Amino acid sequence: MSLESHLTDSLIEGLFLFDIQGRLVRINPSGERILGRSLKAVEGKSAGEIFTDSGELADMVRSSLDHGRAVVHSGILITGPEGRKITLSVSVSPIQEPDGTVIGAALLARDETLHWQVDRAHRRADQLAAFGVLNLGMAHEIKNPLGGIKGATQLMASELDAESPMIEYCEVILREVDRIDGLLEALLAAVPRENNRQTQINIHELLDEVIGLLELSEETAGLSFKRVYDPSLPDIKGDRNGLLQVFLNLLKNSVEASSPGGEIIVRTQVPVGGHHGAPGAVRGGFLEVVVADEGAGFDPYIKEYKTPFVTTKPKGVGLGLAISEQIVHNHGGSLVLENPEGGGAEVRVFLPLNVG
Repeated sequence: MSLESHLTDSLIEGLFLFDIQGRLVRINPSGERILGRSLKAVEGKSAGEIFTDSGELADMVRSSLDHGRAVVHSGILITGPEGRKITLSVSVSPIQEPDGTVIGAALLARDETLHWQVDRAHRRADQLAAFGVLNLGMAHEIKNPLGGIKGATQLMASELDAESPMIEYCEVILREVDRIDGLLEALLAAVPRENNRQTQINIHELLDEVIGLLELSEETAGLSFKRVYDPSLPDIKGDRNGLLQVFLNLLKNSVEASSPGGEIIVRTQVPVGGHHGAPGAVRGGFLEVVVADEGAGFDPYIKEYKTPFVTTKPKGVGLGLAISEQIVHNHGGSLVLENPEGGGAEVRVFLPLNVG
């Protein structure tokens, strides 16, 4: 393979080369991922035939070929793989002979969707950090008197006759104390700690463990889990227990949202616009885990803000998504909620790939 081929195949941007007639002659791997189609499927087609929902791209290619000048636009919306909307920044440059004769055009498309999502997650950093400080302070302040209440109740119960009706009240108090303690532990799990052990994690083994745990539950009876894994993905570095809790929360949400006979899809991939290929090629990029179900989708407010203590579940407390987002953020990643056009709900988790 030539240096030129290595260069084009390594680009994070999608590269589309058109001849003087405006017909596609070459596309790199990132371009194929943006389209969700291979070169064989689109070779020889015009930009208008390839990007059917964006006449602007066809106009840019035609303008560059006709006038021999570069054209740049951002915020171009196209429909990508699986009907997902993708926002592109695009530049089209003429390909010229030494004498200036135009012989083709090169379209370079950068998927800004992932970068926008990551930037948005970073803008939430202060809010999440404040949430973490609140968790830590509130949990410790409540845990201390909670232990005293539990101890006093146990002592009181031990002094009562076995037939006393007060025994039942003591049991209620102890159950509620344990429930509150469980909520506090959940809050503390989202706070980054220096002693959290960072280990190499095979994301597929971790997901299989979570799915295996859920399959033991009666709630998953009649449901099926479909695994769509990219086996080329390298291990990631992180807090295994924290990420286990994240995907347990997300998959439990999907189980609760699904009807009997429904299917939950768990997919891993390099995001569109991210690096792909050998492990060395993904350094500094992201791994994406998608959890998709066929339920009713996310409430718009929950989808937008993932606010703590806000829930649409009759028995929920509204901590699962907020805690999951905090843990993912602690790993340098982001969590995105989507309602696909075809129905259902998707959670997309982006985690950094740190390949040495």
